[in-house]
Amino acid sequence: MTTTATSLQPLKVGLLGAGYILQAHAKALGAIGNVALHAVCDLSKERATQAAAEYAIPNAYTTVAQLLASDCDVVHVLLPPFLHEDMARQLLLAGKSVFLEKPMGLSSAECQSVVDLAAERKLQLGVNHNFLFLPGYEQLRSEVADGTIGTLDHVTVNWLFALGLIQFGPHNNWILGSEGNMLFELGSHIAAFTCDLLGPLDDLAAVASFGIDLPGDQRVYRHWNAIGRRGNTSITLNLSVAPGQPDRSVHVRGSAAAAHFDFERDIHWIEQVRSNSAMFDQLHQARASARQIGGQGWRNVRRYLGATFARQPHTMAFQSSISRSVAAFYATFGGTLDARVSGQFGVEVIRLCERIVKAAGAAPAAPPKPIRTHDVPALARPTVLVVGGTGFIGKRLVKALVDRGVGVRVLSRSVASARLALTGLPVEVMQGSHDDRAALDRALDGIEVVYHLAKATGQRWADYVSGDVEPTRVLAEAALAHKVKRFIYTGTIDSHDSARAGDVITSDTPVDANLAHRNLYARSKAACEAMLQKMHKEQGLPLVIFRPGVVVGEGSPPAHWGVGMFHSDTRAQLWGDGSTKLPLVLVDDVAEGLALGMAAPGIEGQVFLLTDEPLLTAQEYVAEVQAASSTRISAPATPIWRFFVLDVAKEAVKHLIRHPNRRVPSYRDWNCRAHRARYDNSKTRQVLGWQPAGTREAMVRDGIVAAVRHYFR
Repeated sequence: MTTTATSLQPLKVGLLGAGYILQAHAKALGAIGNVALHAVCDLSKERATQAAAEYAIPNAYTTVAQLLASDCDVVHVLLPPFLHEDMARQLLLAGKSVFLEKPMGLSSAECQSVVDLAAERKLQLGVNHNFLFLPGYEQLRSEVADGTIGTLDHVTVNWLFALGLIQFGPHNNWILGSEGNMLFELGSHIAAFTCDLLGPLDDLAAVASFGIDLPGDQRVYRHWNAIGRRGNTSITLNLSVAPGQPDRSVHVRGSAAAAHFDFERDIHWIEQVRSNSAMFDQLHQARASARQIGGQGWRNVRRYLGATFARQPHTMAFQSSISRSVAAFYATFGGTLDARVSGQFGVEVIRLCERIVKAAGAAPAAPPKPIRTHDVPALARPTVLVVGGTGFIGKRLVKALVDRGVGVRVLSRSVASARLALTGLPVEVMQGSHDDRAALDRALDGIEVVYHLAKATGQRWADYVSGDVEPTRVLAEAALAHKVKRFIYTGTIDSHDSARAGDVITSDTPVDANLAHRNLYARSKAACEAMLQKMHKEQGLPLVIFRPGVVVGEGSPPAHWGVGMFHSDTRAQLWGDGSTKLPLVLVDDVAEGLALGMAAPGIEGQVFLLTDEPLLTAQEYVAEVQAASSTRISAPATPIWRFFVLDVAKEAVKHLIRHPNRRVPSYRDWNCRAHRARYDNSKTRQVLGWQPAGTREAMVRDGIVAAVRHYFR
C-alpha cells in the first residue's frame, strides 16, 4: 500500500538527477512537512555525493537500479526530457509514485501510457508546470473563473527570452538536437498556460522562422508563432529565443476586462473601464494599472525579503513557483491531484506541443542522436596537450597551434562536446578531467608542452579550491612526472591591484598583495600561480604564466563585464567614470601570444601580460557597441562607492541569516574593476615577438563589431 501525505510516517522522497534543477526541488521539499529527502541518484558519484552532503540526504546512488530497489515512496525525475517516459515507467513498476519535471515527455501517446500505468498501479503521477502556481497567475486564473474578466475573447502567451546556448554553446545540448526540441523544452510553459485557461484547441496554425545553422549541422528556429481557437476564443502563442528585452507574459481580453500577468516578475494587473468620460477614462485606467503594478512590486519585495530572513526557499519568482508546485502535489497526495500537476494535464501539454511542431512543418522532438562532426586526424603525433581547449580562448589557441603544424591533444570532460566545438580541426580529443590522475597519465603520453586554460566557478572559496586550485596541483604534478618540457598557465590581470591612476603594471608586477580582499576568481587564479611558481622553484616545473586582459572578439558577449556591470544588453553601469583606456585585447591575439610561448627559449619562470595598447575607454566601447548594434545603450558613469554600498547591504542580509555564501564586502575589489592603472605589454612584445592589433580600427572591427554580429546573427 502506498504511503500517503497524511500518514504518520513522512514520505521518503528520492531525486533522480543531480543537475541544476535539483537545488530548486530540494529547497521546495525542505519546506514541506511529512516529507523527507531520502535519496539522490546520479551517474556522477561526485554530483550525487555533493548533493547529498548539501541537503543532508542520507543515501547517494549512482545507478537507477539502486534507486528502484530503495524504499523511496516518491521519486522526482529531474533528467533530460527524452528520459522521462522510460524512467517514470520503471519507477511506477517498482511501486514508486513519480513527480516529473516538465516537459512530461516527447510523445503524448507514450505519456498517456504512463498515466494509465500509474492509475493501474494506484500510484501518484505528477508533472511540474511551475509557473501556473505563481500568485499573480492564480489571481488571473480566479478572475477568469469568477467572471471578473467576462467571456474570453482572446489570449496571448509570450515566452520571449534569449537562449545563450545559441550564441555561446555548448552546442551538443539536447535542446538544439532536433527542430522540435526547443519548442518542447520552452514552449511547454506557454502550452501549459493555454491548456489551463482554454483546454484543447479546436484549430491551430503555426510557423517556425528565423532559423540558424549551428555546429554539427544542427538547425534551430529562434521564432515560433502559433494561432488557434477554442470555441469563440482566439489565442496567440509566441516563442522567441533571440536576444532582446525579456517578455514572459500572459494577456487575457474578455468582455468585462483585460488581465495581464508578467510571470518573469510575478506581477498581475487588470484593466477595466473606470469612467464614462472619454477625456478622463484613460487617466483613470492608467492610474489604476500603476497602483496595481506598484503595489505588487512592493509586495514581492516584502515577500522575498521575508522569505530570505526566514530562510524559506521561495526568495525569487522561479524558486517560488517550483516550491508552490511541489507543495500542491504533496497537499493532495493520495487523493485527487490539483489538475495543474496531474499526469493527464501533462499529456495535454505534450499533445499541444506536438500539434504546434507539426503545424509549423518542423522536425519532431527527438532523443539525442549522434551529432555530425567533421573529425580530422591530428596532423602529427600529439606533443601538445590543451586543457580547456573548448573555451573561448582555448578554441583559438588550438587553431593557432594547428596552423603551425603542431600535433594537438585536447583533454575534455565531454568528447562529444569537444569534437563539436573543434569540428574540422585536426586534433585528438581524449576523455577526462585534469583532477583525474589516471586520465592525465593517458593524456600526457608523448606530450612535451601543456597548456592549462581551464577555470572554475562557484559561490564559495571552497568551490574554487576543489574546482580550480586542487585540479591545477594534480595536473602540474602529473606534468612533472611525465617530464614535460613546458607548462603554460593562463592567469588573469584581475589578480592585479589596478585601482590607482598613474600606476603602470608590467609583466613583472606582482599580483595584489591583499588578495584576501578580492573576488574569488582573482584569488583562485593567483593561488594557482603561487602554487605553480613554488613548484617551479622547488621541483623544476618548467612554468610560463600568461595574464590575458579584457578579451574580446567573435564569441564574446558585447555586454562585457570587463567594461561595466551590464544588467541587460542595453543597460549598464560603468565601473567609475569610464574614461580610462581599458586593457582590451583581441582573442586571436591572445591565442597567438600563447602559441608563441610554446617554443620561445629560456622563458621558464617568467610572466607575460597579454594586453594590447590602451585604445578604448569604457565609454568609447559602449558607443561602438551601440553603433554596431543600432541600439541605444544606457551606460552611466557610476561611482565605485555605490557598488560597494549595495554590496554591503546585500551581504549584511546574508550575514544576518547566516547564508552559506556570505562574505565580507571589499571596496578594494570594486575599485580595481575600473582598471585605472596602465598596462605595459612591452616585455611580451620584445621577448616573444608578439604583435597584437595595436590600432583602434582593428580593435573595433575584430573585437566589437565581430562580437555584435555573432551575438545577433
